[in-house]
Order: sequence, then C-alpha cells, then structure tokens
Amino acid sequence: METVAIELDFTNVSTAGGLGTLPAGLHTGTIVEFKYFEDSNRLYAYMVTNGIRHRESFGLANPKTLPFLKAFLVSAGVGEDKLQGAGKIPFHKFTGRTVYFQHTPAETDGNGQRRDGSFARYVFYPKAQWDQMSAWSPVVDDGNSSDDFEVEAPAAPQAEAKPAASGDDYDFLIDDE
Repeated sequence: METVAIELDFTNVSTAGGLGTLPAGLHTGTIVEFKYFEDSNRLYAYMVTNGIRHRESFGLANPKTLPFLKAFLVSAGVGEDKLQGAGKIPFHKFTGRTVYFQHTPAETDGNGQRRDGSFARYVFYPKAQWDQMSAWSPVVDDGNSSDDFEVEAPAAPQAEAKPAASGDDYDFLIDDE
C-alpha cells in the first residue's frame, strides 16, 4: 500500500458539515466562532455542546433582537454595565467562552424534518441565574465536565507573549493565564 502524507494548513478553517440539534433543556455551550453577513446584517454565533455544533442567529437589523444578543453577551461574561450604550463589540474575543442557556428544539414532522416556521429557541442566562435554575431543573449532560478526551494543541513557542491590552472595555476577555 502506498503511503500518502500531505502537509496542510487548517489554521482558521472550520469543519464542513451541518449543525446538530440539542435536546430540550438547560445546557452550556462553548463559543467556537462567529460569522457576520453584512448583506443581511445577520450574526451567527456557533457553539459546541457535548460535541454537537449548533448556532444561534441574531438579525441585527431588527431592534427586537438586541435584548437577546445582550443576554447572550451577559451569559458569556460581559457585565451588563458594559452594555449600556453604543459601542463596538469585539466578538472574536468571546471564542472559547462558555454560555448558559435553556434550549427548545424546533418542531419536527413525523420524518424528523423541521416544520416550516418553527425554529430552535435559545434563552441565555447569566451563570448565577443558570446555576439557580439548574439546582431545581435537570441539566442535560453537556459533556463539558468530562475528561473523556483532550485535544492537544501544537507546542507553543517558549516565550509566547500575552496579547497586549487594546484599551477598549473588553480587555478582560484576554486570557489571564
């Protein structure tokens, strides 16, 4: 058998494929990326819960969406006091953060296909509120507390510098190892 080895660079490349569906209930998710579509003014927040990649969509042209986006940001650790006016939000700094939410899947037909007009619903909570809710409601195992596997990153240079503070209100998102 011929041995084939090809050097490839997967930096900033997401896996192809669809999104998964979560069961109803309380969950946590790790934010993995954001995609913004300027033509429709829509922001997608991609998360992973128990190995399932899923997304929430925020239509930024609709002012009724902003309370939901604000709840998402508060759930990811932004103090509500930082979200009291206009400002540029550096979404890339939220990658790797955990969000806490109640999920209701879209309605499906007998074949498991999503019914027209039915969408998954996310309600994001600050961690303290989620903790209170989870004390009396079952939490769907999100897999984040398991050490079943570990992804090893390539070895980093010995003197890797911490990102410099930018002076904006979101510097607290820079890892403080």
